[in-house]
Amino acid sequence: MQLEHHVNARELVPQTFGAPAFFRMADVIRITALSRATVYRRIAEGKFPPPVHLGCACRWPRAALQRWIDDPESYSRTPESPMA
Repeated sequence: MQLEHHVNARELVPQTFGAPAFFRMADVIRITALSRATVYRRIAEGKFPPPVHLGCACRWPRAALQRWIDDPESYSRTPESPMA
């Protein structure tokens, strides 16, 4: 029995060595084609993953962005995972 390979329509970063674990705002804007204001508005509405604060820098985890990319229309931050 052979399983069919599932092809993701858009993958944020290929699973290779050296792929970033976190993305800066400039990367998020480039990847999503959203403006800075729209990113923060959607975060406030719970429709976009919030950044993780690393010292004085804000970065977006790759897994959280990939969840949004996989299904941006029905993305919502769940109460169980406020940072995902």
